[in-house]
This record gives sequence, C-alpha cells and structure tokens, in this order.
Amino acid sequence: MNSYRFNQIAMAVLGALLLFFGAKTIIHIAFEEHEEAPGYDVAGTETGNKPGEQKPGGGGGDTLPALLAAADAKHGADVSKKCGICHNFEKGGPNMIGPNLYGVLGRKIASHEGYEYSDALKAKEGNWDYEMINAMITNPAEYVPGTKMALFPGLPDAKERADILVFLRTKNDNPPPLPEAPAGGGSASGGEPAKSGGGEPAKPGGGTAAGGGGSEIAVLLASADPKQGEADAALCKVCHTFDKGGAAVVGPNLYGVVGRKIASVEGFNYTAGLKAHEGEWTYELLDTWITNPQAFAPGTMMAFPGEASAKKRADIIAFLRSKSDNPPPLPGGASSGGTPDKAKGAETPPAAAPEAATPPAETPAPPPQ
Repeated sequence: MNSYRFNQIAMAVLGALLLFFGAKTIIHIAFEEHEEAPGYDVAGTETGNKPGEQKPGGGGGDTLPALLAAADAKHGADVSKKCGICHNFEKGGPNMIGPNLYGVLGRKIASHEGYEYSDALKAKEGNWDYEMINAMITNPAEYVPGTKMALFPGLPDAKERADILVFLRTKNDNPPPLPEAPAGGGSASGGEPAKSGGGEPAKPGGGTAAGGGGSEIAVLLASADPKQGEADAALCKVCHTFDKGGAAVVGPNLYGVVGRKIASVEGFNYTAGLKAHEGEWTYELLDTWITNPQAFAPGTMMAFPGEASAKKRADIIAFLRSKSDNPPPLPGGASSGGTPDKAKGAETPPAAAPEAATPPAETPAPPPQ
C-alpha cells in the first residue's frame, strides 16, 4: 500500500473519531451544570438539571398522564433546543447525528427513512408512544443498551420530560391522544421509569405511604430474597457500611436505615436535595430512591444511576430490612424472607450504587438517612 493511500485511510479514521468525540463533548457541555456544589463532580453522575430547577422527586408525585395534562409545550421547545445538536424537529428536515423527529410520536421504532439505527434500537418492536419516549429520554443507555443515543445522559426531571413530550406532539400531523390520568392520581403509567416500582414518586413531605399494600413493591417484598439483595448491593460497599456501629465512608452507615429519619445520621453532611425530604425512610421511599436517586434528590452526589428492576430493588430493601434491630412491619402485613434473622447480612451496600468519592458531601447509596 503506497503512503498516499495509507494517509487517506488514516485521515478518514481520524475524522470519524473527531466526529464521535466532538459530538460527545458538545452534548456534555450542553447539559453540564455550572452551579457550584459541595464536594466535587463524580464521573457517571447525571447532571441534566441544576439542583434548584426541580422539586425533589422529579415530578412532584404525579403520574405521567397527569404531568402530560399540565405540560407546557413552549417550555418543552426550549428544553428540546439541547437536543437540536443531534436532531431536527421540522417536517421534511434532514437526519443529523440522530434521525429527524417530526412525527416520531406514533411512528414505528427505528423506521425513519434514510437513517441507520443501532442494532439495539432495531431490536425494539412497536411504535413510539408517550411512555416509551419518556423512558428513552430518562436514560437512553439503560432503556436501549447499545443505542447511539448513549451519549445523551438523560433527563431525570419528569416535568421537563412531559413538557418535551407535548412539544413533540406539536411536531406531528396526527399525534396520538394523550393518555388519561387515572382517577385520584392512581399508579404510574407503565413506561415511566422514574416511578418507584409501580408506585408514585415520593414527595418531600414524606412521600407515598409504606402501608400501600396494593403497590408493586409491597407485593414483591412479600417474596423478596435478602441474600440475593445482599449480592445485588455488593457494589455499594465502596461507599457504605451496613453493620451496626459501622463508620460513614463516602456515604453514611446504612444499618437501621429502614424507618430512620431521612438525612439524620449524626456527623454526616447531606446535600440540600436530600435534606429537603421530611419523614422517615419507608419501604416505598427507599424503592423510589433506589429507582432514580437523581430524580428523588436533585443535586445528590450519588453516582449510582438507579436500579430499573423492581425485583432487584425489593431484594435490596429486604436485605436492608435484615440490617435493623427493629424494622417496621412490611406493607400490608406480608411476611418475607427479609426479616433480620434471615439474612446474615454481609456488609455489602445496596445496589443503589456508590456515590462516588465525595468527601463531606452526601453520597448515600440506596438509602441515605
């Protein structure tokens, strides 16, 4: 191969790498926080919103249908300007780094003509509905592992996602009808990832009650496996201890967290997002926290992105229950393998992951007190 041909190939490879990493850098700059916070930034922490820009819980306790009913398309258009780095929203507009999104609501997944989708997205079936798009923009890398959109860190604020969805609805010749909000604000719509195991996200004043026997977490706790929860929580040992009298590490000691007052471990410096919550750590609140720490306590320094599997969350909570002298009764009076004597608790932090090294800043895994 002559040197001229070799140089052509080398330049092509270099150009592709510059395009990829350049796009990634631009996206992260667009979503970067510029507000000073205690401690220092942790790799992997979602920073799509500034701590002061959303209420704890991300969606104020509302379900996706209720949020959509009150959503603001104009604000959604403003938020979506960030997405303009990769997408065009106008009818007949070109594909860019990502496909054109005009008419995406109701469209078959991975079907826009002329765009080469990842194999991961091609494997998805069905049409883009409100729940699926909501899940996608919450955490693309988690919802479709292998997607090209993994460059985008996701939007933890449920209200902003609803605003974007109604904006997308305006970019459509025949948008599907909005889902009806359940009477009395019932359970969350199927695809809303930031909900806690099928229950409502917690509100700052104590959130959903632990006694809701009809919630998904209540049902799953009845058959949860604390030993499996201990295994699932192993990664959290980096930041937390679980044995009685254990020291705070990067995050607080989690022995007895179930039923303990939120953000109450003496001597530990919690972030404002967690301090904004009142009341005690109920099973429902722990489930909400482990599902999406950033949505529950905006500004938390915990790097863990959340556990999507309700079954794993239930096992982790059962393990936490085993690490307590006097845990609260399970919701609905169900009995579970999660009683303290069952799970000889190894000290392995809940899967609700380690909150990266951040000295005095609050970095609780699943459940900080």
